Amino acid sequence: MVTSNPFPTVEKCPSVGREKQTVVADMDGTLLIGRSSFPYFALVAFEVSGVLRLLFLLLASPLAGLLYYFVSESAGIQVLIFATFVGMKVSDIESVARAVLPKFYSSDLHPESWRVFTSCGKRCVLTANPRIMVEAFLKDLLGVDMVLGTEIGTYKGRATGFVCKPGVLVGKNKADALKKAFGETKPDVGLGDRHTDIPFMAMCK
Repeated sequence: MVTSNPFPTVEKCPSVGREKQTVVADMDGTLLIGRSSFPYFALVAFEVSGVLRLLFLLLASPLAGLLYYFVSESAGIQVLIFATFVGMKVSDIESVARAVLPKFYSSDLHPESWRVFTSCGKRCVLTANPRIMVEAFLKDLLGVDMVLGTEIGTYKGRATGFVCKPGVLVGKNKADALKKAFGETKPDVGLGDRHTDIPFMAMCK
């Protein structure tokens, strides 16, 4: 879905004869139509901790936006992760990820990306989103084989709000995660929607 060279748009990608192939897709803006994960962070904040947590997230969102657009994509996402998850019970996050988020994610699937994604026999999603937030939806509803996402720190069953090394999976971190997971094997198809997806897409056939 990257519209600039060297990659064609997903509409031009054939979906026939890919049963034995592997696809690796970004999530926001690629597998999903929406490019922003903020609505889903807001859902988690409200469902787990109520109005006060949602208000905290809303107050933090201007800072996240400034960092995202003027410093780095990673820095902006880290602010959203901290404001959403700090102090939450891991079990509560997992419950919302399984019971609430899937119906909203399902309604936002990108039809063309979904066409190509489901045509491949092995499916991997590589996302900046916290893995704990998206894995249940991706594996249980979409039949994804592997989810590589940002890992959040935990302590005594609660989220610290910080992210684990190597940090938020954007840019080079995405490519490194793909390399670690697949080794010398090149996935057949890479789907992304922004320039920071180019490093991992370039590793695909």
